[in-house]
Amino acid sequence: MGDNWNWWDIPRQFQDGSGWDLHGHRYCDDHDYMTMQYGVKRSIVRPSHTMYVATLMAFLYGMDFDYVTKMRYNKDKDLVFVTKPDKFWGEKEHIYEVHHLEQMVPSPVTSMQHMSAMNEKGIMTVHCMAQNENLKFYKEEKYWNSDLRNEFFKETSGLWETTHADKYTGRIFQSRAAPPKDLQLAMEKVNREMDAAIAKHGKIELPQASHID
Repeated sequence: MGDNWNWWDIPRQFQDGSGWDLHGHRYCDDHDYMTMQYGVKRSIVRPSHTMYVATLMAFLYGMDFDYVTKMRYNKDKDLVFVTKPDKFWGEKEHIYEVHHLEQMVPSPVTSMQHMSAMNEKGIMTVHCMAQNENLKFYKEEKYWNSDLRNEFFKETSGLWETTHADKYTGRIFQSRAAPPKDLQLAMEKVNREMDAAIAKHGKIELPQASHID
């Protein structure tokens, strides 16, 4: 028919497919002569697509299910009964020991004051160190029992104590054991040299004005 042809120039029996002999030319999945394409599809494309869908569903399944909708103390106030969303519908109650709950400590960066955890109306994340789970609370006072709010904040802020009050103190954990013997001897030597220098030259006097002035 040449390069220039129109659809209406093709006989009608070929337009509806009845005139074409396509019996032996089927989709490559139904035939074995395209083994390379079929093998790649079965070994790479389909498993990758299945893994992608499974990962997406797992992400949606666990997304934002850490928000606490209700929390109650027991009589001794050593356990909390926390209600959180469960799956895609409904809620489920979880039990945590209070002394295992700790507020997450942010890194001491210059923008720490702008973080959500530092905002009075922000979101506070409490981590259970026993079950490795997170609990998210709204910090705004209207969501809390005013008599128990400060008590819960104090009980879950053990890692914050002495961590941000002094920049020279360790952030989370501190070693209070005795230093090694060699370090003790080195420090004693330094102290003796400092005492001798003070005895010889006197105590240092800090300048009261800048050297530029």
